[in-house]
Amino acid sequence: MSDVCLTLTGNELENWRRKSLFLAKRGNLESELLLAKYLDDLKEITTEKAALFRMLLDENDQNLFRWLMTFDPKMPHEAIRPPDKYLTLLQEIRENYLK
Repeated sequence: MSDVCLTLTGNELENWRRKSLFLAKRGNLESELLLAKYLDDLKEITTEKAALFRMLLDENDQNLFRWLMTFDPKMPHEAIRPPDKYLTLLQEIRENYLK
């Protein structure tokens, strides 16, 4: 078994992006805007990160909102800390929106 990480590009990326945009429709506009901009700006994504993004979309709306809007990784005692597996992805989404 190999540890090769495949990259989605072209039609595969577009199909994944369209479904992800649909799944990114949230109960609050702020989260939806951050997620949609991240998806719109993607040129490629690894299958591993694509799967992680979809797992993130399965999370509770309130937690996702807090993680995207207020969580600061420098403050580890914060009440709602995202699972460590999401930290890098959440930071990428936030930074992408702010650029």
